[in-house]
Parts: sequence; structure tokens; C-alpha cells
Amino acid sequence: MMQQRCKSLALMVAILMAAAVPLRAGTTEPRLALMRATAVRSTAGRITLTLEGNFSLGDTVQLALPLDVLVTQGEVAARFDLAGDPPTGLNQPAPDAGVISIGERAITLVLPAQFMAGEATAQIVATFDGKPLASNRLRFTL
Repeated sequence: MMQQRCKSLALMVAILMAAAVPLRAGTTEPRLALMRATAVRSTAGRITLTLEGNFSLGDTVQLALPLDVLVTQGEVAARFDLAGDPPTGLNQPAPDAGVISIGERAITLVLPAQFMAGEATAQIVATFDGKPLASNRLRFTL
């Protein structure tokens, strides 16, 4: 009887080991991907830009990662800090430009007055372990 139990136990262990799938650690890097940009020009000439995509906001908030949106058009560039820190340095948005809203799938910005009708590019950049982690560069028309 004892011998039968040992054989059953050995068989059960062998089956479990054969069926086991190796476990892998999950990534902690946020996924950043831009899919669509919609620009609307007001009657006053200001451009509101809505960027849609996958921003992994849960990961960036949980890991307290700095997250910026970069918008460029030729020589004109603006960096929007999504943490709300004031911009410093060259090529920063004018005081009347900034982030309007941040959601799970959309970020809405008001661009500086230097942006005109034409081609532009947007990119999201997080800083992870001291290194920039960037989304794709999304081309769109203002």
C-alpha cells in the first residue's frame, strides 16, 4: 500500500513538472506608444493638441517616473512636463501654453504661439533608471 502511494506521488510530481510553464518576471518599464494626434486651431489662433495612445500612466505614477511630451515643428520645440513642474531651459513652452488634461489614453496640450500650420512631431519620454525611455515619434499635421 505504501509502495502504491509512493508511485502515485511520484507520477503526480512528474506530471506537474512536465506541465509547468517557466515563470518570467514582469517588466517594470512603462509602455509608451502614440497612435493618433488631433490638432484644433481656435479662432484666436491657439492650437490645442490631443495625443492618444498607451502611456502606462499606472506604471509611471507607481514608479514616480518623470514623463514629458516633446512636440517639434522644424526648429520650434516645446517640452511639457506632465508632473506639473515649471519648465526651464531653452525651447520651453510660453506661459500660456501647457497641459490641459491627462487621461489613461489621451493627453491634451495647448501649444505655444510659435507653432504654425504644417507638419509636426510628438513623442513621450519617461526617465527610467536614469535613462530616457521614448515612445515612437508620431507625425501629424497642425
